[in-house]
Amino acid sequence: MENCDFIKTSREEQETIINVDYYEKKIILYTSRESVYKRLINRIGKPTKFYYTLDDKFITGVRWDIPFNNKNSTRVFSKTLIVGNM
Repeated sequence: MENCDFIKTSREEQETIINVDYYEKKIILYTSRESVYKRLINRIGKPTKFYYTLDDKFITGVRWDIPFNNKNSTRVFSKTLIVGNM
């Protein structure tokens, strides 16, 4: 189902969250912004989970679970990767 389009939302409702889980030793990265998704998929690979609208027509967000020992774990803290060139 990854071939779905992202749902169109206003900029005020789009978010990207980075959570560092020290107990599980992983970084959890969530975004509902399509431009961030496209940059991340090229740099760190396929997401762990996709979130969809109730009718499964649109993607509402994506999530990556990246273990600390993964070489991509430090890449998620790149400003240009998350924020882009605004």
